[in-house]
Amino acid sequence: MQQAIGASDASESTLVARVKELCQFPTEAESKRIISGLKWIGLFSNAPATVRDGNLLDTLCAQLETLMKYEPGERDLVMLQHKFIVEWADGTTDTITSTLEAYGEPQGHSAMALYVGVPCGIAVQLVLDGKLNTPGILAPYSKEICDPIREILEAQGMGLIEKVL
Repeated sequence: MQQAIGASDASESTLVARVKELCQFPTEAESKRIISGLKWIGLFSNAPATVRDGNLLDTLCAQLETLMKYEPGERDLVMLQHKFIVEWADGTTDTITSTLEAYGEPQGHSAMALYVGVPCGIAVQLVLDGKLNTPGILAPYSKEICDPIREILEAQGMGLIEKVL
């Protein structure tokens, strides 16, 4: 038997109640945070949506583009953090974080453009220089691929900050 996931009407209060029911937020603070974000995006609005062909994600992107476009002098921020819990051979554990924080330039390149484009450009240069010569399409998961790219990125000041907590 398939369970209905829709709401009984399109009023904001009914939609919010249904989202809370389906999501079962762990705390009221988390519920308020998520619901306020959904309101800001306009998901509970009666305003007509800019519908894009393709899929619902494309339509959501159209809304986000209007809300999140850069104004003159603004810049982006890229944040990424990996958290590892390591258990060593002697039974001790460490929590290790690897964090990237990068800001774009208000009148220049965005951080997203730099942190996507520069590693790709480095990889291409390494292929052209013959330093990466394994044929085929490769995901950057091996030390042979990652280490040379990481070393060049770090030399350019584009590294991650690692800490043991």
